[in-house]
Amino acid sequence: MDFLTIGIDIGGTNFRIGAVNGKGEIIGFEKNSSRIFDSGDVIEIMADEIEKYMDRYAIQNQVKAVGVGIPSMVSKDKKKIVSTPNLKGFDNLDFVDRLEEKIRMPVFLDRDVNFLLQNDISCLKLDETKTILGFYVGTGFGNAVYINGSFYAGKNGAAGELGHIPLIDITDRCTCGNIGCSEVRCSGKYLEYLCEKYFPDTLIRNVFKEHPDDPILIKYVSDLAVPIATEINILDPDYIVLAGGVLYMEGFPKDVLVKSIHEKTRKPYPEANLDIRFSQHTQQSGVYGSAEFARLKLLSAGR
Repeated sequence: MDFLTIGIDIGGTNFRIGAVNGKGEIIGFEKNSSRIFDSGDVIEIMADEIEKYMDRYAIQNQVKAVGVGIPSMVSKDKKKIVSTPNLKGFDNLDFVDRLEEKIRMPVFLDRDVNFLLQNDISCLKLDETKTILGFYVGTGFGNAVYINGSFYAGKNGAAGELGHIPLIDITDRCTCGNIGCSEVRCSGKYLEYLCEKYFPDTLIRNVFKEHPDDPILIKYVSDLAVPIATEINILDPDYIVLAGGVLYMEGFPKDVLVKSIHEKTRKPYPEANLDIRFSQHTQQSGVYGSAEFARLKLLSAGR
């Protein structure tokens, strides 16, 4: 009998959960607000959400593991959440051991963007032996680095924090505490600020459709290319994956972003040979990626 793994995708805005079987079919996808974690102990709330979810679909005996993706700095051993700028209560958290004790099954933790890229690698049928960079513009600016078959974590598990590279002449303080991080300008949160200031009569979801040539929005899109081109110039990747809620807003000028990436990337190479892909981003992508990661971990351990 096939088993299920639960995938959880926690973003700065939404909490998504679903169970996935061996055929890659999702069962009972649900979306809630990430604000549910503001009111108490994160582990207690998470365990309660998982238990209630399994009860609703009567799958307690079929679920063998849980994968959790979160917009955080995660320790190198993938056990602890170090810091989470866009969510309350997720800093310095002994996550995996405590949650496993509560729900009595294996828990696999990683940065949400790693699980998003894992899903995109599968959907886009990319060569897993290559260097693949994923850039995800949502509430913040997410980045995943995949090299020769695995995600690059760095010495402390902090690799890929592209949203927190410093930009010149930016004096705004980032939610991480530093001054001038790229995420201050390159994020959905900053787009929300621009909409409130310059387009108060336009819903944020319609801003690109209703103001397609506005120089403020064109500059915003062009600025997104700065951190992207920076990492491209460092790693000279085989594939570049672009996604995230901002990039899939109606009317978003993908051509402007691609042009800006080319303009800012070193010539002649890697600029002359960029392979840029826009992934088929859905609300379920992170759930698929985290559930698949948990399944692969179980299978590799022979469980």
